[in-house]
Amino acid sequence: MAEQTRASVSGHARRRSRTRAALIQAAQEILAGGGDTGVSIQAIADLAGVGFGSFSNHFTSKEALFDAAFQDAFDQYAAWRDAQLPEGVDPVRRFVLNVRLTGRLTALQPSLSRILTHRLAESATHSPAAAPGLAHDIAAAVRELRPAPSTPGADPEVTVIAAAGAIAAIRRAMAERDPAEQARMADALAGDLLRMFGAEEFLITELMTTPYPSM
Repeated sequence: MAEQTRASVSGHARRRSRTRAALIQAAQEILAGGGDTGVSIQAIADLAGVGFGSFSNHFTSKEALFDAAFQDAFDQYAAWRDAQLPEGVDPVRRFVLNVRLTGRLTALQPSLSRILTHRLAESATHSPAAAPGLAHDIAAAVRELRPAPSTPGADPEVTVIAAAGAIAAIRRAMAERDPAEQARMADALAGDLLRMFGAEEFLITELMTTPYPSM
């Protein structure tokens, strides 16, 4: 009897997991198609192939579902991006490669790019999960390039905020550009931010010409 109970609970958990995954996938398809988040819950349920009542068992609102769909896609993007980083890479190279790969997302990960295009631009300042990671990477790169004692009057916190804002602005501008132009803009941004962080030109040239398998 105990084994039957455990099997029943396990089966129920798997069904719940499949239903939630189907709803998230449906929301991601909507985001990839242009982001019409005004679509009805019934339309989302139909696209997911689940009953209308199943929606409220997993999400409190459409906004919560689309937030979860975006975060799931962003987590996939972050895992893919981090997998491209060489083992033991230093903070400056990690930051530069992150920026350059983001500018090549459309070409290298088109499915994720379609989902993230409009909302990825907001991640620097609006995504609870994404913002700390971005700020950490920027701050680590700044510390590497500005070891104590730092330049008189320099404020690392202001540098992080300014860099995050620049990244968000370029991401928004990239949305309507072709993949080659997105890559060019990302590379230009990486170089400009390195200059703001205090990097020497010889290092910038080295970092911007280093080949990586994904590129």
